[in-house]
Amino acid sequence: MMKLAWHSPETPDGVLYASETEMASKTYPGVRFVLRRCSVARRIALIERLAGHASRFEALKASERIDDRAQAEALLLRMDFEYLDWGLLRVSGLMVDGELPDARALFDRGPERLVHEVISRIREECELSEAERKN
Repeated sequence: MMKLAWHSPETPDGVLYASETEMASKTYPGVRFVLRRCSVARRIALIERLAGHASRFEALKASERIDDRAQAEALLLRMDFEYLDWGLLRVSGLMVDGELPDARALFDRGPERLVHEVISRIREECELSEAERKN
């Protein structure tokens, strides 16, 4: 006789943690987006995506040359895309050229204010609190 595991409809004692979080847009009413929440492994993956850009960005930003500073700004936008691509899972309530946008479509053709809002929310999600930084 096969025994089946019994599942209680009640939630288990302890903390329930969701690895995603859904947010309503402040700049575009009716638009919602789902972001990855940061974990140790996800933080490592994001750092690895940004590492090559970050050192080059600092060098270009410190330069006296106008073209280096312009390249630094372009690199900063590429880093913003890395955040968006890493952290955005899905968008609802918005169609871009007749389709629900993924990170690439939102970045390439979506409303710029929304792109900046989502990136800002992803960065907030990734920031460590003062207590977390001390540990």
